[in-house]
Amino acid sequence: MYKKTLLATSLALVISGCSVTPNKIPSDQLVTTAQTDIQLLSRDQAVEGSVTLDEAIARAVLNNRDKKLKALEAALAQGQVDLAWHQMLPSLTASAGYSKRDEFAASQSATLDPVTGELTPASGSYSVSQDKERGTHDVAFTWNILDFGLSYVRAGQYADRYLISKERERKVLHNITQDVRAAYWRAVSAERLLGKINPLIDDAAGALRDSRQVESKRLQPPLEALYYQRELLDILRALQSLRQDLMGAKTELAGLMGLKPGVEFNLADVDTPSFHVPELMLGIGEMEELALQQRPELIETHYQKRISAAEARAAIIDMLPGINLTAGIYNDSSDYLLHQDWTSFGAQISWNLFDVFKVSTERKMAKTREALAEEQRLASSMVVLTQVHLSRIRYEQARKGFDLAGDYLEVAQRISEQTQNAARMNRTSKLDLIRESLNTVLAELRRDVAYADLQNSYGRVYVSMGMDLLPEDYSMQSLHDLSEQVGIRFKQWEDGIINLPAIPADEQTEAGLPEVEDQQGKVI
Repeated sequence: MYKKTLLATSLALVISGCSVTPNKIPSDQLVTTAQTDIQLLSRDQAVEGSVTLDEAIARAVLNNRDKKLKALEAALAQGQVDLAWHQMLPSLTASAGYSKRDEFAASQSATLDPVTGELTPASGSYSVSQDKERGTHDVAFTWNILDFGLSYVRAGQYADRYLISKERERKVLHNITQDVRAAYWRAVSAERLLGKINPLIDDAAGALRDSRQVESKRLQPPLEALYYQRELLDILRALQSLRQDLMGAKTELAGLMGLKPGVEFNLADVDTPSFHVPELMLGIGEMEELALQQRPELIETHYQKRISAAEARAAIIDMLPGINLTAGIYNDSSDYLLHQDWTSFGAQISWNLFDVFKVSTERKMAKTREALAEEQRLASSMVVLTQVHLSRIRYEQARKGFDLAGDYLEVAQRISEQTQNAARMNRTSKLDLIRESLNTVLAELRRDVAYADLQNSYGRVYVSMGMDLLPEDYSMQSLHDLSEQVGIRFKQWEDGIINLPAIPADEQTEAGLPEVEDQQGKVI
């Protein structure tokens, strides 16, 4: 009976396993997910007052999805650290079982002649040493000392990988702040210039209509009218292209701030732009030193070097003999046992003797890993120093470009004023007036683009040094408080005040840094 039941059950499982078919996601589930996503992306969308650069950066770091993704990766790495620590604990296993059979486990034995090696046939009697039904219970403790050592090393590696994930999160924050700075000034320029481009487009379109009417009435030679219309169409094409380039700037900024497209907000520097030129108060030597201390990429190489060194230790531990300790409490309900409850202790050692031949190879590989990590660190340091110098050069060039664009705009404005005066006295054509107005707008655009480039290059200087604009607990602060702290940090940097985290004395010693003492002889 049991055999038939077992056969039927197995056959049913096989048939059900072979009947799996592709299952498409229902349309209503997709609709529900889309609506939920819209609600999630629309949270905290209210914008009060005009948005400053400080608030734009604060909104970006609090709402940006890329930053949240890196934060979740760091949380996942922290979970790996916790799991690694749990793996170092001994294994304590509790188990219980029940078995039943339809017949007794009866058996018989034959006798072996130790001289001839022949078997004497069994007598035909059978013996039973196990009930048809029996229950078992046990709690067993096992601990492999070698696995403990490997788990300890792995836990340290996971801890370093967690710290690496935090450095990568810092890098994402640096990139976000830099992108927001560039997008903010582009959006400010776009807002200011779009208000001037649209009237120009209307004027050019009106002049084009008038010219066509003059041509149709033959009040002007046809070729002269066509030349006039061609220049107007060139101006309209340039204005349309310029407006198309500027219209997406504010949407790009909204995306960086985590705002859903279509949310209305104003920018603080549109109506009263100051065009303040930020100053660099640090020498190139200080910048190099700060970059080598603060850049996330370089700090990551230090952790990678520790991981490589730990990998060498793990390889050596893996070649050691394994010692396995066991202890347990057992219970068996069989009536044929004299002792149904008993305890057991044991120890076992095992060692793959061929691992001895791998020792020299593992040592060579360990040295190679450390040398590789050191070369990677030095190569990264060279790249960082190059970026610091390039960011300084680009800042100086951007500053000169902004000054030149300002001078060009001043000349263009004076020409436009002279053209307007001449137009009022009927000494010039409307086409010249529109052309010079366009040139003035283009000159203003170049000035704004040059200022945005100046701000971008100024911010990149501090990004190249790995300076943190945000406090460590930024995610726990409100939008208003974080915006204020961003503004304070900007002001400190411009004044040459660089706040670096203090290194404790024990960490200075571990890092090979000299301990500094005050006048009383205390380590500071």
